[in-house]
Amino acid sequence: MVKQRPPRWLVLAAAGAAILLAAYALWPGSAPGPATPVRAGERALPGPAGAPLPVIDFARIANPAPAPGLGGRDLFDFAAPPPPPVPSPLPRATSTDDSRPDGPTPITVPTPPPTPPLNIKYIGAVERRGVKVAMLMTDRSEVLTGQVGEMVGNRFRIVKIGLESVDIQEVGSDQVRRIPLKGN
Repeated sequence: MVKQRPPRWLVLAAAGAAILLAAYALWPGSAPGPATPVRAGERALPGPAGAPLPVIDFARIANPAPAPGLGGRDLFDFAAPPPPPVPSPLPRATSTDDSRPDGPTPITVPTPPPTPPLNIKYIGAVERRGVKVAMLMTDRSEVLTGQVGEMVGNRFRIVKIGLESVDIQEVGSDQVRRIPLKGN
C-alpha cells in the first residue's frame, strides 16, 4: 500500500489560516491597551468592552493612616530598654561602737548551686584502629556511645576517655565532671 501525500493546496491553505489567526491575535485594536490617565474628580470613559474603568482617588494618598484601634501598640516598634534601677543607699544605724570601720560593707557573692547528680554511668570503652568510643548507660538502661568531642544524650559532651574514667561536660556549663568506671 502506498501512502499518498495531501494535496499541495491543502497544506498552503492551512499555513495561511495559521498566519491569519496569529495576525488577528496580535492586532493592536483587539486587545485592551493601557488606560488613559484620569485627572482627580473626572470619570473615566468606557473602554472598548463597554465596562467603565475605576476612578482613582488621589486625595486618599495625602491623608495619613488612621491610628490603630485595639492594642494601641506597634509590635515592630522597638525602644531602648529602661535603665536599671539605682539601688537606694541603706540607712546607717547610729551606734556608739567605734570598732567597725566606716567603709562600705563588703558584698558577698552567692555560691553557685550544687550540681545535680548525674543520671549516667560509665560502663566501658572500645578502641579499634585508633578510634576510642566510650559507652555510657542512663538510669533508664539506655546505652549511649560517643567519641571525644561528640554530644551524647543531647545533654553531655565527651571531653576525655580514659581507661577507668571518662570526663564529660554538661551542655551550657563549663564544668567538666569525671565519671569512674562502674563496677558490677
